[in-house]
Formats: sequence, structure tokens, C-alpha cells
Amino acid sequence: MSIALLRKPAYFAGRELYFPRALDIENPKSQNALMHGRRNTMMEFRKAVLINDTSTKAHLGCRVVVAQIAALAARAGMRITATSSVHADWRTDQAFIETMRNSDIVIVNGEGTLHDSSRQAKALAAVGPYCRSAGIPSVLINTVFERNDTDTADACRSFDLIFVRETRSAGHASHMGLNVNVVPDLTLSSDVMKNYRSYVAGSTFVVTDNANAEVGRIATEYALERDDVRFMNMNTSEARNPFLEVNLRPDLVLMANGLTAEPAPPKHPEKVAYKAWRKALLKSHMRRRANMIIDLTRYRPSSEILDMVARAKGVVAGRFHASCMSMLAGTPFAALTSNTSKTEGMLADAGMSHILATDPRQAFDVISRWKEADDAAVEIYIRRARNDASAMFAEIRAIS
Repeated sequence: MSIALLRKPAYFAGRELYFPRALDIENPKSQNALMHGRRNTMMEFRKAVLINDTSTKAHLGCRVVVAQIAALAARAGMRITATSSVHADWRTDQAFIETMRNSDIVIVNGEGTLHDSSRQAKALAAVGPYCRSAGIPSVLINTVFERNDTDTADACRSFDLIFVRETRSAGHASHMGLNVNVVPDLTLSSDVMKNYRSYVAGSTFVVTDNANAEVGRIATEYALERDDVRFMNMNTSEARNPFLEVNLRPDLVLMANGLTAEPAPPKHPEKVAYKAWRKALLKSHMRRRANMIIDLTRYRPSSEILDMVARAKGVVAGRFHASCMSMLAGTPFAALTSNTSKTEGMLADAGMSHILATDPRQAFDVISRWKEADDAAVEIYIRRARNDASAMFAEIRAIS
């Protein structure tokens, strides 16, 4: 006899219910739990809306983050029913605002946006006052907080809970009168590297792309002089988020052109090889330079990116999430500076500030000094990240 499993939300007495474990509905005990709503088997399912869905970008780290938000929310008894893309302004779409008003809680994924009181930062901060006036619980999670003005800070004060990613951001936020908690970046609570950690390290270093153009230029020019280097862009080639379980996909996503059930895939760069050779023409290491430009531009399957990080002798991490993936893989790395101090903050919290290469030309030397104590520090930090992430979502569920 086939066994039927309930893996998605079900309905009971007119309410949507969440099953934290699959139920064998042909089992009498499971039938009894379904009929009587036993608390240890299922819980009332709460509707959540996510603002700043960065998984509509191709960046691997962003896609892991959003998949983790959906998965951790589900384990806590919430489902993300709708999201607002990083490319959209939630304030411009009345249908989406109505979806927010009909939700039990609104979650804002801050990531690297809440700095310098940018237009995007102000749009995210504005969620707090709106939800407060509408009587909807709202939380700001997984965020940097740096160099913001008093207006942005005042708006953030309306969130019911704020969770920043590292202690430096907590210091900036506290200085402006905000009450915050620290939970490490949500990629570090994921299992995306689970099947790659056993890989034997090779003899090649990986150098990633960099959000800071000048730092990236110095790092790549220096790396071009070496024969043991591969270059990698952190963007994934999949049309949809490869880390997000199908049954956890939102029903609606607000994109720049309006609400949709099927967001358009991220655009890939065009004429990569042609542009690479044009840029490399008549420059030193012309062939190697052209191949480097191609590798730092083209998108790869997510599995290939994870594989490259796991098999690397070391990673020169030009991206914040490249450092996170290296931690998860157990791969030695040197972190480069970015557009905020988020990387410095994370490394300080992990007791690994010495892994920061303030001069990109020192990155390979930093990796060569990697010790067993660094492996131990990474393991402790990841364990903390996983515990804190679960506790954070339990706290969010409690106010929804």
C-alpha cells in the first residue's frame, strides 16, 4: 500500500495549518493528530510577507539567504506567501500593500542594503512605520546597519524586532537609539555545503569577483601573475532559486513591473567572450586576462560555484558571501574589503580579524598562514549562527 505524505500546509477547521514533519496520513496516530490538532504534531500556520527578496538577483549568497528565510520560517510555523523583490519598491503597488495588510507579519530582509540612508535603505526602513500604523507586526532581520541618518534610524524604531548580522552594525544601531540583537548572516545556518565538505582540497586558488571595483582590480591584477589561480563570478545561472524548495515558493512576487506568480529570471551578461578579448587586447597576459574576464563575468550553475569553493586550496573572497561559503565548506580564505564594514564585522565576531587582507596583494599570504585554530573558530561561529537563526525565527513566530 502506498504511503501518502503531507509535506505542504493543510487546512483544518477553516485555518491553514503547518506540519513541521511529514505526516503518514494512513497511520492511525497521524489521523488522530490531524483530527484533534495535537500541538506536538502541528501548529497554526501564519502568513508572512517578505520585503527585499534578493533571490530575484542571480547572486548565490542572496539566493541562499532567501531560501533560508523561507525554510526557517516554515519550521517555526510561518509561510512566506508573497515577497517584494529587491528590484521593486513595495510602496508603489497597492495590491501588494493590501497583501501586507492581510498578513500576520511582515519580514524585512536587510542584507547589505541598510547603509548610507540610500533610497533603497529608506524604502526598507519605511516598512516599520507603515506596519505600526496598520497594526501589523514587522521585523527587520539579517541586516547591516551603517552610516544611516536620524530619519532612517527613527523609521527603524517602529519595527517590533531588529536583528543585525554582526556586532559592528549593532554598535552603529545602538548609537542611534535602536534596540537590536545580533544573529550571524543566514547563509551560515544553511546546509548548502553539506555534500561538498568531504572534498579533498586541490592545488588551485579561487579568486572571486568584488563589489569594490578598485579592490577587485588590484586583487585580480596580482592574481594574474600566478599560474595556480582560477577566477569566479558568484552569480548563478539558474532561472529560479535552486536552493528554495518548490513548496516554499511564494504565491506572488512584486517585481518592478508589478505582481506576478512567475518572476522573470535574472538577465545574463551578453557577448562575454567578445567583450573579454576586446578588454584584454594588447595588455599583459592577454590570453590569461581574457579568460579571467570571462570567468569573472559569466554565470555558473550553483553546484559548480559550491564545488569550486569546496575544492579550492584557498579562496580570495571579494564578496561577503564568498567568505560565508568558504566557512561552510571548511576552505581556508582571505577576505577582502567591500562597500561596508560587514565583512570586518563578521570576522571580528568570529575571532578571525586576521583573515582580512586589507591589501589585496597580501591575500595569498593570509591564506598560507591558515591554522587549525581558524578551523575551530569557523566551526564555533557556524554553530552559533545555526542556533541563533532558529531562536530568531521562534521569536518572530511568537509575535505574529
